[in-house]
Amino acid sequence: MGTLEDLRIRQLDETLSPFQALRHRPPPRGGWARTLREALGLSVRHVAERAGLSKTAVRSAEANEAKGTVQLASLRRLAEAMDCDVVYALVPRTSLSRSVELQAGRIAERLVRRVSESMDMEAQGVPEAERQRQVRDMVSDLVRDRRRGFWDV
Repeated sequence: MGTLEDLRIRQLDETLSPFQALRHRPPPRGGWARTLREALGLSVRHVAERAGLSKTAVRSAEANEAKGTVQLASLRRLAEAMDCDVVYALVPRTSLSRSVELQAGRIAERLVRRVSESMDMEAQGVPEAERQRQVRDMVSDLVRDRRRGFWDV
């Protein structure tokens, strides 16, 4: 991995790694905004005044957060009113580097299988260990030289 894309992937993996632990922690049943508001002892009226919103708008934003349909701008206003920040991130299920490797593996497996099946029909089959070596070598090449269409498979 020596390209700028690879450097960017490594940097993003590093930046996002602290969020991995949060992937498995569900939000509170009523949503973060309501949970924090109640923990701080703030009423809906207090948050509404601080956020410059109506009480109905605060209740609506809290309900929408609990349903997963809240707008980020609304959540930010509630957070600001409670002296909080909204931290937003898309967290890869593994890592970006691993996602690239897995995709390269799918491509390599498909290509090697296609050639292998053709050779088998001509009685020129390759042993499984050799086939696996070819896949590993191809994965390295594909990861290093991701071309257009890499994610099409």
